[in-house]
Amino acid sequence: MTERIPRWAWASLALILIFDVWWRCHTIAPTIRDAWGVAPWPVVAGEAEPLDCDEAAYGYIGREIAEGAVMYRDLSENKPPLGYWLYALAAAVGGAEETPIRLMPIPYVLATIALVWRIGVRIGGPWAGALTAWLFAILSTDPFLYGNGANMEHFFNLFSVAALGSVVLALDRPAARWPIALAGACLGAAVLVKQVAAAQGPVYLLALLLAGPRPGWRAKLRDAAALALGFGAVVGAAVLVVVLQGAGASAFEDIIRYGSALATLKVRDPSQPSGWVRWLTGNADPDGKLPWPWTWVNGRTDYLVWWGTGSWPAWLAAAPALPWMLLGKGSTPARRLVAAWTVAAGVETVAPGLYWQHYYLLPTPGLALIVAVAAVDAIRAAVRTGPPAGKIMPGLVAVFLLAAIGWTARIQVREYLMVEPEELTARDKGGRQWIALRGLGRELARRTEGWPSPTLYVWGWQSPLFLYSGLDGVTRQFFADPLLEDYARGHHRDHPAVRPRVERIMADLRKTPPSLVLVANQPFPELKAFLDDGYIRSSLGMRTPDGRGLWVERSRYAAFEAARPQPAATATGSGNRPAAAR
Repeated sequence: MTERIPRWAWASLALILIFDVWWRCHTIAPTIRDAWGVAPWPVVAGEAEPLDCDEAAYGYIGREIAEGAVMYRDLSENKPPLGYWLYALAAAVGGAEETPIRLMPIPYVLATIALVWRIGVRIGGPWAGALTAWLFAILSTDPFLYGNGANMEHFFNLFSVAALGSVVLALDRPAARWPIALAGACLGAAVLVKQVAAAQGPVYLLALLLAGPRPGWRAKLRDAAALALGFGAVVGAAVLVVVLQGAGASAFEDIIRYGSALATLKVRDPSQPSGWVRWLTGNADPDGKLPWPWTWVNGRTDYLVWWGTGSWPAWLAAAPALPWMLLGKGSTPARRLVAAWTVAAGVETVAPGLYWQHYYLLPTPGLALIVAVAAVDAIRAAVRTGPPAGKIMPGLVAVFLLAAIGWTARIQVREYLMVEPEELTARDKGGRQWIALRGLGRELARRTEGWPSPTLYVWGWQSPLFLYSGLDGVTRQFFADPLLEDYARGHHRDHPAVRPRVERIMADLRKTPPSLVLVANQPFPELKAFLDDGYIRSSLGMRTPDGRGLWVERSRYAAFEAARPQPAATATGSGNRPAAAR
């Protein structure tokens, strides 16, 4: 579409952006109530939703980078650096605290809404653009996909949708090659958030080679070169920064070697669903069975909530919408590109083999586009002039697609907007553990107030303790990733990617003994011996025979125990995934 965009369409975008800010801020409504005395949401009670392990881990990394730490050299993680740098920017501007972290994704989500709106207008007209933007605003906040949080998928989607929009623009601009280079740069930025974005590269390359704006193979090869140039410039700049910071070797170890080991060596959890259905069930059910009849019951299972609980009607609507975009009457290269991009996003979701809920945010921009454009096409076909018999099928399709969109919105109103913010995490994110960790973190801050440079080590996924307590860690590996958990259970004891990591942790602990150690998972032998030698287990929280509990340095134990505990402060045990398994 190249016609002039009407004013009402721009106004619709502005209203949707305002709506999205209001919609997303429901999760911090109690904080706004406490600060302003009023909160314009139907359900405002208790406290804001607490940070989960991923948000807190990224927030901790961002805080440390903002204070001078270098990623990979001083902090260990297995993803490329851009997401961590964006977190560091947010920490530098607003602080690594609950409310700034909750607000941080909003600009990225708003920009993504504007991009999907523009793509929708280009391939389907103004009505399609407006419906796409509104549907994506709903889907991108789905609490069952952790969309109302600050996951890196929001950064990823902005850059990957920007790349998609640039190629769509390039298909209509035969005289310009800059949109192709821009697409490559945006793709590079997405890869620098998560490696799986590379799955989009072949989609763009095929689109340019098979349906490129310029005829002739030489011109098409120049287009491909422009895509590669933009990609290489962004990725190369990031690599150069990491190398100049003195973290090149550590980054290679974390991202390439250890990242590959995480994807291939993890010992299978006996409660995981069968692999051949897990792409659909996610981690929802220990028998690998889809909850039936889906959300007509309530979508709850014995393990975790099924990822599709909040948006299954929209995903179901994609079944006819996707082939329509690929093969339907009026299909264009841009429409086929959007459909292929959506399929590639599905590949990105399942490629890591982990199937966590927030991975399913990756296809939501494409999902919103194909469903909204197909719905508007069906409406146009149903109201066009012509024989009534020719309008029946488009009319039925339009009713089906609009009903799916409306039912998705109904679920989100019921399961998100009408739920207390704290209950969102209790119902959708693995239980009340994050609420308990917020209370425990505050208690640790209270009990260590006045101590000289108190520090914390966490053996588990309880990264929220770092932010709610304000304490710093003492080692690059500040949580227990899946392979380290396997190591504690007797696996990978001599593996060249795992053993050195354990030795590094122990060397750091011995060099700078932390004031407090929370052992939430089964400790590995070296850690247990270290604790027995210099620490005493606190009466605060759990105590198990295998060594789990909160340990206090011997010289500070009496002062720590003398403080009166707060009722809400309890240490928690393992029951969900570690922060590295994202």
